[in-house]
Amino acid sequence: MSWLFPLYLLGAGAIIAPILMHLRRRPPQDRVEFSSLMFLQARTPVPVSKRRIEHWLLLLLRCLALILLALMFSRPWLQTDARAGADGGRAVFMLVDRSASMRRGDLMKQALDRAREVIQKTTPADRMALAAFDDRLHPLWTFGEDAESGPARSGALLQKLGEIQPGWQATDLGRALVDALAQISSASGIGGMERVIVVLTDFQEGARLDALRGIAWPEETRVQALRVETRDEGNMTLSLAAADTGNVEDRSAKTGEAETLRVRLSNSRDSRVSDFTLRWEKSRGEAMTGYLPAGAARILSVPLPTQAAASADTLLLNGDSWDFDNRIFLAPARPRQVGVAWLGAKAAADEAASPLFYLKRALQPTTSLEPRVADAAELPRCQMAVLQGAPPEGFAEWIRSGGLAVWLLEPGTSAQDVESLAGVNGVALKEAPVDNYRMLGEVKAEHPLLRPFADPRLRDFTKLRFWKHRQADLTGTAAEKIEIIARFDNGAPALMALQMEKGTLLMLASGWHPADSQLALSTKFVPLIFGWLEAAGFSHAAQSGMLVGAALPVTAGDALVLTPEGRETTVKAGMPHVTESVGIYQVKTGAETRLHAVNLPPEEGRVTAMDAERLKDFGIRLHEMSGTQGEIAQNERVQERLAAGEAEKQQRAWLWFLAALLAVLGAETLLAWRAGRGRVEEAAPAPQPAL
Repeated sequence: MSWLFPLYLLGAGAIIAPILMHLRRRPPQDRVEFSSLMFLQARTPVPVSKRRIEHWLLLLLRCLALILLALMFSRPWLQTDARAGADGGRAVFMLVDRSASMRRGDLMKQALDRAREVIQKTTPADRMALAAFDDRLHPLWTFGEDAESGPARSGALLQKLGEIQPGWQATDLGRALVDALAQISSASGIGGMERVIVVLTDFQEGARLDALRGIAWPEETRVQALRVETRDEGNMTLSLAAADTGNVEDRSAKTGEAETLRVRLSNSRDSRVSDFTLRWEKSRGEAMTGYLPAGAARILSVPLPTQAAASADTLLLNGDSWDFDNRIFLAPARPRQVGVAWLGAKAAADEAASPLFYLKRALQPTTSLEPRVADAAELPRCQMAVLQGAPPEGFAEWIRSGGLAVWLLEPGTSAQDVESLAGVNGVALKEAPVDNYRMLGEVKAEHPLLRPFADPRLRDFTKLRFWKHRQADLTGTAAEKIEIIARFDNGAPALMALQMEKGTLLMLASGWHPADSQLALSTKFVPLIFGWLEAAGFSHAAQSGMLVGAALPVTAGDALVLTPEGRETTVKAGMPHVTESVGIYQVKTGAETRLHAVNLPPEEGRVTAMDAERLKDFGIRLHEMSGTQGEIAQNERVQERLAAGEAEKQQRAWLWFLAALLAVLGAETLLAWRAGRGRVEEAAPAPQPAL
């Protein structure tokens, strides 16, 4: 039996009162003589040492009445096993956050401890799946494995749980929930079970939730949000606020000013710290100190160290509680070398009438790219090729392996060569009759191969004229596979693209040299060439550095990657290497070594906890036991109190105690009346004989 208000049981201690009253029986202390006393018999008072309880039954009834009164006000009720869903069990998908923000304090330990509690509370009828998440989901234990594990499930789950360690990636909570929902919805063997996704995370403000906007969350799947927290006096975040520094020496020579790095410094809203210090780890320059109030952000220009163009360095922030987001890694900016193979006539390379003449002048070095024109012998080591005339042997295989080829269709180009290289049929080529000139009438500026012209301000082709072009008629498989991304004003194809496995073939119906068009002399030519380089994987745009989780630039040959932790990994040519930690990566290709700085995503430093109730804005049904450990304990007490109140209300056991109390009080009243009447008769004087 349980009690709704157990403190009222202390009232049963009042039974001491009737016991003392029964023992008291003190005679009067003051004596007053008056005449009528002569008619009463004198009695000797009982000594205190010989006093005893005379009316035991009356005492017991009075004590019992007080006990029943205390029990009635305590509101007793009988506990029953009312576990919902016990017959079918539960399907639990547990998500453990392993993002960079979980490096603070003992957050990871708290999350793992609470995950162990969830595992230990499961029953053999339940089904469990386990995954870690950061910017993507990392499955560790599936429902299928759980069904086959048998009694060894708990041990295997605890072992998988011990493998989770905090990483450096950002937190994409929305994507993790969507992926978990897909798995729990498609899992077999959990039909009819209650479905719960348990999330163990710090619920930082920087967590992404955008993935939840595109789905309708099912009502039968609930989310139990278990938030871990740590004592936090404040957190400052340091991140890049501008593009990469580029070639420091060249830019300093142009501006004549000291080179600086623009960084963004922000302070959390509930921070208790405001003073900070910025300094370079390797350089001996003066540190920068300042003041930043809570909830504020500021853009600062930090002078670069003198050796920034030659070696890597790290900008350090001091002044807050957590240092996981207090570093900016800076690598020397060196332009990437890219080879563009020329497969055509060389005799007229220095003549203005040759397409090669304009290609060489368009491929000028930038702060991020160093393109060069190579000959046909270097084709295997090049990433882009320009073809004039018939394709050489093995050219199709080079394209399929990932190359980008631009074919200038000249007069006399064989349609059979096009069909053979492209692997299609139904191509017809002929010289098109042109009255004066042609212009571009339709351009798919949204196409990746024409990305530089996505800006509406750069789509004006009215001043670009074509004197000659080839008429391409596509039928059969050629019409199905070859995409026309630009047309002349008469509807004829001007630029055609064909995807060949990993590579791309571009075909221009006209040359860019002056004999065929004004393309090489227009302002569109250089952006077009560098747009093709970008499509081949070599962007010339200045970047603010890579963020963890991005892939290192691919290399033409096999490379040895040295991670910031000192691990060595061999990467095959053309294959990406995804970064997993922040710091300086070394990529060794032959005798060349390149340094790449990888930094933490800025939003990961926004560690102020958000309310888990935000998930309800996306239609998610939250489990009633969600929140921090303290909030859940309080909620459990509230739920138990509500359940106890409901059970007590239905049972109404206090009515039986009330009935017993009334019966006892009735018996006590009757017994006290009889005892009092006996004392009156005993105290009455004896009758005197008549005189």
